[in-house]
Amino acid sequence: MELELNTDTLSLGQRLSRIFTSPSSVFVELERNHAWFGALLVISCINLVAALPLLSKIREFSIMQLQQMPDNPALSSPEAINMVGTTAVIGTIVGALLAPLLFALIVALLLKLYNAFAGDKVQYRKLFSVCVYAYLPLLLSSLIGLVIGLTTPVESFSNVSTSLNLLFPPDTYTFPAMLAARIDPFMLWSLYLAALGGAILIKSEVKKVGVYVFLVWLIYALGTSYYGALKMSTMV
Repeated sequence: MELELNTDTLSLGQRLSRIFTSPSSVFVELERNHAWFGALLVISCINLVAALPLLSKIREFSIMQLQQMPDNPALSSPEAINMVGTTAVIGTIVGALLAPLLFALIVALLLKLYNAFAGDKVQYRKLFSVCVYAYLPLLLSSLIGLVIGLTTPVESFSNVSTSLNLLFPPDTYTFPAMLAARIDPFMLWSLYLAALGGAILIKSEVKKVGVYVFLVWLIYALGTSYYGALKMSTMV
């Protein structure tokens, strides 16, 4: 793979925008200057802003799900119902803030494990910076989810997704449906960008790094989908 060399320093805004148009140039820049804090802060804040307008629906949907469960005296009091709604709201806020960080930490660790056996040795913090920027397609997914969520009734809120789970009826918990819920084009896009950036820094082939990253993701998707479907079948 040939990369166009560019000695110009990219601003934060240019890095964020070029991830969608010229990701290789961003990753080449990160090889020289692997600053990541500003990008992570911007991404996390936008992710939170995309979640805030949906908090009231998330709270109402969580309470609605609780009320559809079999009678449980421990969950029948107003205090317990209120606690469930509050927990859902807090979980959404914390998740929105931490999701970009957790993605970067985990995927950078996977790249570092690959790097331990192949390519030039690269510091973990450089791979981490790559994965921070690789999260941007998932941020786009959050913004699309905001639009879908604002136009979706509370009772159908489980349909708010950009994954292939949209092809299945609501509240379907079979193995194919659970697997489809993990197949999100934006997640795959982010994983590709992480593999691309990792390959550039490690000086390895994008194909090899990409196959490694996607195989790990596939094992995770299959395992969690099978476990989730099995668990739900025992609850019916």
